[in-house]
Amino acid sequence: MPVPPNATHPVQNRRPIGEIEGLRGLALTLVALFHLFGNGRVSGGVDVFLFVSGFLLTLSLARRAVSGAPAALAQRYGRTLLRLTPAALVVLIATAIMVVTVLPKSGWEQSGREIIASALYFENWELISSQLAYGAAGPMTSPLQHFWSLSIQGQFFLVWPLLITGLVLLARRVRRDPLTAVAILTGIATAASFAYAWTLNAYAPDIAYFDSFARFWELGAGALLALAMGRLPHASALMRSVLGWAGLALIVASGFVVDGATSFPGPLALLPVAGAALVIVASGSPTRLGADRFLALRPMRFVARISYPLYLWHWPILIGYLAIRGYERVGLLGGAAVFALSVAVAWATQRFVVEPILDRRGSISVRRALIAPITAIAVIAAVTAGGVAGVQHQTARQQAAVDALAASNPECLGAAAMDPATRPCDNPSLAGKLFPAPNAISTESDNRPECWAGETSHEFNVCTVGPESGYERHVLAVGDSHNNTFVGAYERIAEQMNWRIDIAGHAFCYWTAAEQPVQSPAGAAACASWKSALEEHIAQSTEVDAYIVTHSRYSAVTVPEGEDRHEVVVEGMVEAWSGRPDPAAPIIAIIDNPRYPNDTSACVEQWGLDAISECPVVPRSVGLRIDDGQRDAAARSANAHVIDLTDFYCTETECPPVIGNAVVAGGWSHLTGTFAKTLAPYIAEQAAAILDR
Repeated sequence: MPVPPNATHPVQNRRPIGEIEGLRGLALTLVALFHLFGNGRVSGGVDVFLFVSGFLLTLSLARRAVSGAPAALAQRYGRTLLRLTPAALVVLIATAIMVVTVLPKSGWEQSGREIIASALYFENWELISSQLAYGAAGPMTSPLQHFWSLSIQGQFFLVWPLLITGLVLLARRVRRDPLTAVAILTGIATAASFAYAWTLNAYAPDIAYFDSFARFWELGAGALLALAMGRLPHASALMRSVLGWAGLALIVASGFVVDGATSFPGPLALLPVAGAALVIVASGSPTRLGADRFLALRPMRFVARISYPLYLWHWPILIGYLAIRGYERVGLLGGAAVFALSVAVAWATQRFVVEPILDRRGSISVRRALIAPITAIAVIAAVTAGGVAGVQHQTARQQAAVDALAASNPECLGAAAMDPATRPCDNPSLAGKLFPAPNAISTESDNRPECWAGETSHEFNVCTVGPESGYERHVLAVGDSHNNTFVGAYERIAEQMNWRIDIAGHAFCYWTAAEQPVQSPAGAAACASWKSALEEHIAQSTEVDAYIVTHSRYSAVTVPEGEDRHEVVVEGMVEAWSGRPDPAAPIIAIIDNPRYPNDTSACVEQWGLDAISECPVVPRSVGLRIDDGQRDAAARSANAHVIDLTDFYCTETECPPVIGNAVVAGGWSHLTGTFAKTLAPYIAEQAAAILDR
C-alpha cells in the first residue's frame, strides 16, 4: 500500500535523540585514549561513529521521503560540505606544515599523497594502495592515517542520498511504499557487506579494515535502525535503563576484549555496533538511573560538541609529539599533554572556525555552499600535488646521481669498506656522498612483484635473473622478504658468474617444515599454500645446482607446548631441506643481518654521513641476539653450508648505520638495495667455493 506524502509515518514522530551526542562524546574519548595508550588496539569508537552516521543520515532522508518534500540534494551536499570541510582543511594545512618541518623527507611524498587523498575523501583507498596497515602510533606512522574513517563517511554522504532519492522516486512512480523499498535495499546491501567483510577479514584483514564495502554494513546497520525507529515496541523506563547500560558496556568492553585491528570489520565488530544500537533503542524520556543520565553529563556533552575537530587534531598532534621527542610510544604524562593540547586546539577550531560558518549557514546560498568548499579542496589538492611532484623530481635527480656512481662499483663503497683485504679503505670520490639519496633511504628496494608474494597472497611467483640458457650454474634463492632484499645482489652475481638465479619470496614465510602463524590466520594459510607450491616447484626443478636460503631472524614459528623455539626453528629447516630432489645440490644459507632501531632511516636522513656519531649505534650483541637457526640447521643437514656476512655489517663491538658511505638498513629490518648489492662479490665468492668443492 503506497503511503501518501502527507500521511503520518512513525519516523516523523521521534523527538531529538539526546543520547546520540553523549554517544559521540564517549566514542571519541575511547578513540583518543586507545590511540594514546592502546598500543595499536582498536577501541570500537570509530565503529560507533559509522553506525551513528548511517542512522542519522538515513533518518533524515526517510523523514523527507515520507513528508513528500523535494530531495534538495544540492542543499544537502552544501550543508554537509560546510559542516565537514573547514575543520578538515585547517587540520590538513597544519599537518602539511608539520610534515615538512618535523618529519623526515623520505615520508614527504607519501604524506603528500595522503593529504590529497584525505582532502578528496579517498584516504582509505590510498592506504590500501600503499599497502599501509592500521597500526599503533609511532614517530614513523602516517599523521593522516585517521582520515580513513572520515573518507568512508564522506563517500557514504555522497552516494547514499543519491541512491535513496532515486529509489524513493522509483517507488512513487510504481506506487509502492518508498520506505519499504529503502528498507529492502538497505537490508540486502547490509547483509552483502557483512558477508563480504567476514570473508575479506579472514584472508586480508589489513585490506578489510579500510575497505569501504567491507565497512558499509556498520553504516547500513544504523540505517536499518533508523528505518525501524517508531515501529519498535514501547519499553518501560527500567527496561530502557537496562538496555542503555548494556549498550555502553558493549561499547566500552570492545577495545579490551577484541583485537579490532585484525578482526574488524568482521563479525566481532558487532560488539560496538550492537552497543550503539542498544543505546539508541533505549532513548526516550529521561530516566532516573539509565545510561542517558551518564551521557547527558556536561563533560560528555562538551566532548561531543568538539568531537569532530578533536578527532581530526589528536592524531597528527600525537605523531608530531613522538617525532619531535624521538619516542616510540607516548608515556602517561606525555599522553595527558597530547590529549590536553588536542582538546584545546579542537575547542578553538570549533569555536572560531566551525561554529561561525554554521551560524551563517542559513544566509549562504546553495551555490556558494557548494563552490567555496570544493574550490578550497581543489586548491589544497593541487598545491599538494605540485609539492609531491617536486619531491619526486628532487629524489629522482639525487638518486640518479648516486646510482650512476654506484654502478661503477667504486672502491670502498658499502661492504667493501669492511673487507679485511682492503681495510682501512678510502675513496675520495665518495666524499660527502650518501648512498642511497636521503629521500630514498626508507623506500629503496630491488624487490620485484614477479619475484614476490604478499602476506595474504596464495600465489607462487618465481623470477629469473641472469641468462636462461648457456649458464654455468642454476641456483634457486628462496625465503621471506630478507631473501628478496638481495634481488639486486643476485642480479650482479648472475652477471658476474654467468649463473641463472631463480628467486621466489613470500612475506613472513620461508622454506621450513615448521608451522608459521605469520600475522593473521589469512597470512598463515597463504604461507602454508606458498610452501606447498615451493615444495612442488623444487621437486620439479631437478637441474638446480644449489639452493640459497635466508630469512628474518625474527620470523615466527608455532612452538608446541613444552618445546624449545630454537629447536623447532632448526628442525623445521632440516626437515624441509632434506626433501630436495638431489642431495648433491648444496644448501647455502645466508645468515640474517642485524636489527636496527625503528627510526634509523629517519635519523640517517637527518644527519647524513654524521649518522655514525649522531644516530643510535646497535651493539653487536643486541643486533644479533636472536639466532635465525640456520647455522645449527646447516650443521645437522647433509651438504648444507652457511655464508656469514656479519663482519660486513658490524665491527667487533657494534653495527653502525652507515658503512662505506652506504646506509645499511632502510628500517629496523631490511637492507637497502645499495648496501645489499655491495655484498654481491662476497656472496658470489663464497657460493662459488661451495659449489666447486
